[in-house]
Amino acid sequence: MGARFLRKDADPSFVPLGTRIGAWRVTGFRGRGTYGSVYKAVREGHEEAGPVALKLAVYPRDPRFEREAVLLSRIRHPSVPRLLEAGQWKHASGFMHPFLVMEWIDGEPLYTWSSRRNVSSRQVMRLLSQGAGALRATHMAANAVHRDVKGGNVLVQPVSDRLFLMDFGSGHYKGAERLTDAPVPPGTPAYMSPQVWDFARQHGHLPLAHYVARPADDVFAFGVMAYRLVTDEYPPMADSSLAESQCWRPGGGGPRRPKELNPRVDPELDALILRMLSVMPEERVGTEEIAKALGRRAEQAGPGADVPLFEWETLPRSEWPPEDAQDSRLVGHRVRRREREEVQAVLQADATARADVKQPKVEAPTHDESPRESTALRERMQTWLPWLAVGAVCAVALWHHGTGPGRAETESPQAQGSSDAGERDGGVVSVGDTALTSSSSSVKEVAGSPAEGVIAVDSPPKPLPGQLKPDANGHCRKGQSAINGGCWLEAKVSLDDCPGNGFAYKGGCYVPVFPSSREPTSAPRK
Repeated sequence: MGARFLRKDADPSFVPLGTRIGAWRVTGFRGRGTYGSVYKAVREGHEEAGPVALKLAVYPRDPRFEREAVLLSRIRHPSVPRLLEAGQWKHASGFMHPFLVMEWIDGEPLYTWSSRRNVSSRQVMRLLSQGAGALRATHMAANAVHRDVKGGNVLVQPVSDRLFLMDFGSGHYKGAERLTDAPVPPGTPAYMSPQVWDFARQHGHLPLAHYVARPADDVFAFGVMAYRLVTDEYPPMADSSLAESQCWRPGGGGPRRPKELNPRVDPELDALILRMLSVMPEERVGTEEIAKALGRRAEQAGPGADVPLFEWETLPRSEWPPEDAQDSRLVGHRVRRREREEVQAVLQADATARADVKQPKVEAPTHDESPRESTALRERMQTWLPWLAVGAVCAVALWHHGTGPGRAETESPQAQGSSDAGERDGGVVSVGDTALTSSSSSVKEVAGSPAEGVIAVDSPPKPLPGQLKPDANGHCRKGQSAINGGCWLEAKVSLDDCPGNGFAYKGGCYVPVFPSSREPTSAPRK
């Protein structure tokens, strides 16, 4: 069900504190995703038992919640939140909304936990061993796949350093009903395996095409997460059609070794990460072996495994970005020495953009990573609309109205703040962080259009900073349009659904195309 069919008085996205949902009373708000809002709650009359996480469906009778409940009920592992209850809540409008009650996890997103402590290889190995165990329980005990393993879906309790694998709303188990017709499974593009990308490119145009996610795809995503954790960089996008991603072709050898990027990485951890990222799925190491090998190495490694993985320095206050800058999330945070020039480049780009570009205030999604998810330069090229990225790869208009941007099957918003950046879905096509512009004489409101922020133009705006431009022959990549000196993608949506920073041109909705960048919240689509 699309948002346009949901009456505003029936939207439970933000229920008031004190609201009673089943036996539970809402005491706080944690975050909101595409299909659900997560609240902190307590059992009425048993407040001493402590808080729980209550996930409430945005849409009435959403079948995604039943599937997530079944999956969670099958998993028994100390690194997976326990399902306490699943039920239906009757909204004042009369609609019934499913809800899930789960164990409350008071933790930090994985990359935030790491950057605040500048962890060592030993700490990383101990933590990843727990995560591999949780994945094994998902694959073996529940006969399921997670389908959205990433740093943003992992929380770490600061005191105990206990890892929790979160957000099983995108998961799938054997025998579960398909809920959408999307050709590729849910997931964040930077974590998708080469097999997913190849399938999307080769079969995405077929109406009945459907890639079936396997445990090997989860292992690949786990490897990307580990790679990012120890190098502060993502490996190249696994879409082998990209010039920078030839390493993912059969025989390509995979990405550079983590130890090449960071000599402080433990050698056995380095080798294991590369095995997780093997190009061919049958060559990837299994979750049981990952858990055992990491746990064993964490106990046996020498003193070198205790050396912090990175060097740090603090930006002086004089170099902090303005509060309204794109990278304001860097304020007060330490940055690695090798990022310093990148940070300054981004700040300069922001200053230029603010001088030349009118930027409307856009509410950021709440389901991405915490501050410093990616290096600042890469973050500049990310998108809050990941479904466009995968759609560009498929190059077809197969979008079901109910999928919309973000997850098409479910979204469990473990929101940590609107400035999160590392898990945004990125890909071949990105929607710019900067708003589209044009001369005042060429901009006009779309008559009768209910979509706020959509702009109709007689002459499209000039290219944005960093936007791809046509080649010497005036051509952009296949599927893209060369308009007014820039490369644009026509989003296969109605003008009503055109993104807030898109523009209406010749009856279509167009968004800017940026160079391929790493990740990013995520955006399972089915």
